[in-house]
Amino acid sequence: MKRNILATSVALATLFLSTGQNAWAADDQVLAKLQAQLEVLQQQVNSLQQNQTAAPPSGFSAAVAERAADSDEYVEEDTSGIIATKSDVDGLRAQFENYQYDQERLRERNTVKSARDTTFFGTVQTRIQNTSTPISAGNTNAWESRKLNFEVPLAQFGVRGNLYRDYKEGKNLTYQLSFGYAKRNGSNTSDLNLQDAFLQYSFAPTNGGLEDPKLTLAFGQQQIPFGQEAQSPEDLRPTITQARAIGQLGLGTRQIGLVLRGDLKPYTDYAANYRAPLLEYALGVTNGNGFNRTDDNNNKDYVGRLAFTLPVDYASIFRELKFGASYKKGESNIVGGTPTDLLTDKGRNDVLGLDIYYNHAPFGVTYEYYKGIRDTLQVASGNIAEVKSEGQTATLFYTVGDQFYNSIKTSAKFDDFWPKSIQAYYRYDTFDPNTSSKKEVGELDIHSAGLNFFFAQTTKFQLGLSRWNFANATQKDYTEVLAQFQYGF
Repeated sequence: MKRNILATSVALATLFLSTGQNAWAADDQVLAKLQAQLEVLQQQVNSLQQNQTAAPPSGFSAAVAERAADSDEYVEEDTSGIIATKSDVDGLRAQFENYQYDQERLRERNTVKSARDTTFFGTVQTRIQNTSTPISAGNTNAWESRKLNFEVPLAQFGVRGNLYRDYKEGKNLTYQLSFGYAKRNGSNTSDLNLQDAFLQYSFAPTNGGLEDPKLTLAFGQQQIPFGQEAQSPEDLRPTITQARAIGQLGLGTRQIGLVLRGDLKPYTDYAANYRAPLLEYALGVTNGNGFNRTDDNNNKDYVGRLAFTLPVDYASIFRELKFGASYKKGESNIVGGTPTDLLTDKGRNDVLGLDIYYNHAPFGVTYEYYKGIRDTLQVASGNIAEVKSEGQTATLFYTVGDQFYNSIKTSAKFDDFWPKSIQAYYRYDTFDPNTSSKKEVGELDIHSAGLNFFFAQTTKFQLGLSRWNFANATQKDYTEVLAQFQYGF
């Protein structure tokens, strides 16, 4: 309507001026100015006509815009220029309601919900084992049997998350709960047992940079901070089996107690996402009698660890060269002929550990030394005697591929893409359960060679060949071939 009024006014003014031109002939300058103003007004009218015939706003069809020009039920707002009918608005509202219902239904039926921040994780191992045993000790030319087994040595699953998140300083209270289906020690029977169940509070900020030190206190059932391999989780162990000394000295068993962990003066390189603390420390007090058990005496086990890393930059040849020392001071029960015949609850059970770690991809070397001192009951004499054990483990490995570079781990990539890597290793593992007795039963050397094929971030195939050599002539040496597929989530 505004456009029509303006056009009519301009037309009338033009007509009036044309009829009255003779009357104003005396003043040519005034007439020229009025004609110039009329030309400006005509240009504005033409511009308005072009804008009205332009394409309709984005999101509306040309048919809707055409109907809007001839219908009174369409309303044009000068501020937005959007044209809609009541039926259009009702239809859009109905679509939003349907979308909201679908999303709520999907979340209700297909989403696992939790009252707190929760991450679900797990590790599964499937293994093929082939053991070749000679007919008799010392006769390695004739083999008695080749035993082939299919087994699932571990199926672990759990949750972890935040119970309290400190957005200001990052002093968070976190938790971890996990269960594992695994074999009992010295048995082919598998059980589902509680593994990790602890709360952890961070005394140092966690929302800062790589250069900030760390300090946490964990309470509950957890791995003890001893050495390297004993405290590494199942999904990160480089070999298929653990070092012999870890199982024999009870270092691989989770304990219930308090563990304080921290580090000082970390050296950082943001370009490679590299962080190497100058000093790492850990102190713990536990029941000392294994997982899922209350304490069976009035004594506790105390464990401590210190690790020193050379303060060099990422490009140095000595990058990630670490020296560590661990010590566990424990006391255990010693019983007589029956479990109720308690001789003492202060039997010594101490372990000293020294370790060296060097990982400068693609090369890597690890070494660990274990010395155990424990009190045991001598069956022949009925007396309590001190027994010393000793074990050593050295591992050499070489990796082809980019998976283990920190810069690769943090680079942008699709979730299903991970650089494939192949890792070859050799391990020498020796353990002597009683250093005072020559050729004690159980004293052995294990030579192992293997390959690890990493297909994804949490998936790998492991192939290993081990030769078990016993010092005691009554125990048969044997060769073992293991193939294991491990995947995590």
